[in-house]
Amino acid sequence: MNVSVGNQGQTGTQSFSGEQLRAALDKVLRSDEFKGSARMRTFLSYVVTETLEGRSDEIRAKTIAMDVYGYDADELLKREGVVRVDAGRVRRKLQSYYDGKGIADELVISLPVGGYAPEFLPGSSRSRRSLRGRRRATAVVISLSLLIVSILFGVLIGRNSQSVAPKTGKTAIYDVSPARVEAMNLSDAGRDLIFPVTDLARLQPALLIFKTAIERDPLYYGGYAGASQVETMLAIMQSGKPGSDEFLHAADKNSAYALEMAPNAPWPLSARAWFEFGVGNYESAVGLSQRAVDLAPDDSHVAEFDALISLYTSDFDRVLSQSVRYRALAQNGGGLVFDNALGAAQFHTGDYAAAIRTFDKTISRGGPFGPISAAYLMAAHWRNGEQAEAQRLARVFSDTWPSFPLEKLKARVFVDPQPVQELISAMIAAGWSGPAKP
Repeated sequence: MNVSVGNQGQTGTQSFSGEQLRAALDKVLRSDEFKGSARMRTFLSYVVTETLEGRSDEIRAKTIAMDVYGYDADELLKREGVVRVDAGRVRRKLQSYYDGKGIADELVISLPVGGYAPEFLPGSSRSRRSLRGRRRATAVVISLSLLIVSILFGVLIGRNSQSVAPKTGKTAIYDVSPARVEAMNLSDAGRDLIFPVTDLARLQPALLIFKTAIERDPLYYGGYAGASQVETMLAIMQSGKPGSDEFLHAADKNSAYALEMAPNAPWPLSARAWFEFGVGNYESAVGLSQRAVDLAPDDSHVAEFDALISLYTSDFDRVLSQSVRYRALAQNGGGLVFDNALGAAQFHTGDYAAAIRTFDKTISRGGPFGPISAAYLMAAHWRNGEQAEAQRLARVFSDTWPSFPLEKLKARVFVDPQPVQELISAMIAAGWSGPAKP
């Protein structure tokens, strides 16, 4: 692919191949000015790639806000200012690079003031001087024009804010690239596979889906955030086994990258919270998770991980206080996590009858009857004076999940060992003998 671009200050054009342009972009991204800022690298990569794909006319503040930073349509009005600020930072970094180590480059990538579509210019000194002179000569005019346009745009948006996106709040299909749509759909599908997590075979397909989302659109944070959550989960589930540290290392990298790409998006915050919990930084985990919930109180996926963090840090009152909200969110998915967390919190606060009702109701609604729910039901029945039912569940547990490392897993996730001891002692009293020896 060849791209013909104007030689500033002249009437002719010069053709650059796609290979030349990508090489120039790669050189800039590896420069000292850009290599320390993933956010600026992502911004520049996006606008150059969109231009190479023939979509330069579609590059606008709102498409960058959605495609690069992953903002929802409802956030656009207050987030477009972020795009303008970052565009200015990219321009300054480009100017610094081409005034320094890139002064002899044969091709110059420019981000003109007043727009977001890049220009590709011959790298002669005369061209660069002409470009800088043009910028200085038009800076005042453009600034005034932008001010007027911003005011008019704000008025128009204020009159008809629904023109940005459909009333559903979902991203308008024509405002994002096909690759972004595919990555978003894949990421949503991956979310649905994370829970329940008692079967490791369920987590591996979820991780594969998130990795595929990253391949489809490396600029979308969802794939990185989801992959980090699964990798942290795998590290927890396989604690002490070969490969668990590698999972945590990957989770660290992916969650940090997602958060740098979209520092105010709930999913990256939630993913980072789960990683911090996985490595024992509990205070940081709680803070990040609550911040994610505050930003997206209706996101059931964020609430699921927040419920687990609250439960495992023994904040049972927080779990109990969220019961009504959990029931509302469960209508859109996540019921198993919410009910299991609620039932566990009820058990650990001594309300054994409520715990039994919660787990029974979950199972009757079609929720899977797994080793975690069976363990709490067994222990709750025993503590509630229903020994016969507790003993029956102990036999079911031993027959169905003879090798499930319940005690080891619970000891890994609970910050305080006391709740684990309460659960295990009741199970042993009911007749559970622990996992079968390999």
